[in-house]
Amino acid sequence: MAPFSRRQMLAIIGASVAAPSIVSAQDTSPIRIGGMLPLSGPGAIEGHQVVKGLEFAVKEANEKGGVFGRKIELVMEDDESNSTKGVTAVRRLIEREKVPFIIGTYPTAVVIAASKVAAEYKVPMLSGGSTGAGATDANTPGDPWFFRAWPDSNGQGEDTARAIVRQFKAKRVAILHDATNYGVTLADQVTKVVTAEGGEIVAKESYNTGEQDFSSMLTKLRTLKPDVVYIGGWAGDGATIVRQAAEVGLRAQFVGSGSMLSDDFITLAGPASEGFAVATLYESTTPNEFGRAFGERFKAVYKHEAGTLNALGFDSTNIAIEAMRRVGKPDSAAIQQMLKSGMKDFPIVQGPKGATAAFDAKGSVNFPMFIAIVKNGKRTLVES
Repeated sequence: MAPFSRRQMLAIIGASVAAPSIVSAQDTSPIRIGGMLPLSGPGAIEGHQVVKGLEFAVKEANEKGGVFGRKIELVMEDDESNSTKGVTAVRRLIEREKVPFIIGTYPTAVVIAASKVAAEYKVPMLSGGSTGAGATDANTPGDPWFFRAWPDSNGQGEDTARAIVRQFKAKRVAILHDATNYGVTLADQVTKVVTAEGGEIVAKESYNTGEQDFSSMLTKLRTLKPDVVYIGGWAGDGATIVRQAAEVGLRAQFVGSGSMLSDDFITLAGPASEGFAVATLYESTTPNEFGRAFGERFKAVYKHEAGTLNALGFDSTNIAIEAMRRVGKPDSAAIQQMLKSGMKDFPIVQGPKGATAAFDAKGSVNFPMFIAIVKNGKRTLVES
């Protein structure tokens, strides 16, 4: 065998050193992104609607060629609305699946626990439906690792409370809320704003998630004759309350929290849902043109109208994918930096016309919410 010259040897060594970067540049394997939602347990109704939004965003991205010439693969974890399982799920997504970001989750308590772990790993999380102010309040201002592309529970409670007094002309308001961070925060905000607007809180009662019999509580409320009954909590509990209120003869305007936005709530509550009102971030009749176009595409695939839960899952996933695209690589730290300040021009489907992913210092996006009322089994936006 002929001996290699020094120049030939250096060329061979150089080629071998360069080879890994060439292989990397030609990588066509899927980019895995993380999703974490309650697909079983008390938040399953909401979780299954949100996950449709995640899947739809991934579907549309892949139809456009994916990112960097690679398909996107959604890896889902079921946290069962349990903080311990949420923490385990985050670790699994980051350590085993190597995801650059995570969309999750719905219950605020689980978000707070899980996002601490994600922040330690320097992997950004985008809300899978959590509205609780506690989640973004836990961020370091100016350096958030948990992002929410819509107003928090304080904003939701304020907008709902103003609608109760101004649009429904209520003077006497009763509040029913679950004992979670979400329910308590909403109840406090509604109390604060209704009182400031000149209304009176005639009752404020809490309940545990999953309760089956609200008849005693509702019979007591009936004697107080409230103009409005506000419910802050899970969709399943809210539907049970509205159904049983009709059974005990409690006649009042019922107003619910954003968790009660899905068509599943209307199905569970049945005819008693007629007239039910709720603060909403999105409806297919939205004045937001970007949101209406999303609704049309969504309906063509799923054969039903898109709702807020679908929209918020779509927005979070769509924003994260676009941030990764703008960064140019699936790098978690770089994606977080892009989310902090580089997405202000990116339109979102929720909110009023012109709403964008303009995250504030705590990682939240702020805009006024809509009010919708159930008419003939469908939510209809109420003009403000």
